[in-house]
Amino acid sequence: MVQVSKIVKWFFIVAGTILATLLALCVFAFWYMNSGIFGMDSFDKQAWHKKTTNEQDATCYRGGMAKDIIDKLLSSKTTREDVVSLLGSPDGNSTENSYRYVLGMCSGFGFDYDSLHIYVDGQGYIFHAKIMQH
Repeated sequence: MVQVSKIVKWFFIVAGTILATLLALCVFAFWYMNSGIFGMDSFDKQAWHKKTTNEQDATCYRGGMAKDIIDKLLSSKTTREDVVSLLGSPDGNSTENSYRYVLGMCSGFGFDYDSLHIYVDGQGYIFHAKIMQH
């Protein structure tokens, strides 16, 4: 009887630990998918345009401002000229209707760059913006 009691006790300890770990992972995943590192900072035009060093290039030097840009600064009334005035000329691999701005290496593994992609319609207005990892 004592042996069964110990087994049941350990079962509940292990099950509780597993459930607590799963809950913590779910909370982290919810946070990361809703803002994560991309929603940590408000947009700062001076910080956005700041020249980066080689050491900073391997960091998430613009990533914290990306969600703020998408949520508060870009709308269907924003024109391509407004975007360039605010964020500067797009980085490489941009077209007339798709602007790309490098955010840095935000994944945490330090080998993939993240970018803010802004899409412009035929009339020159923003219709979509998203963060992509390359």
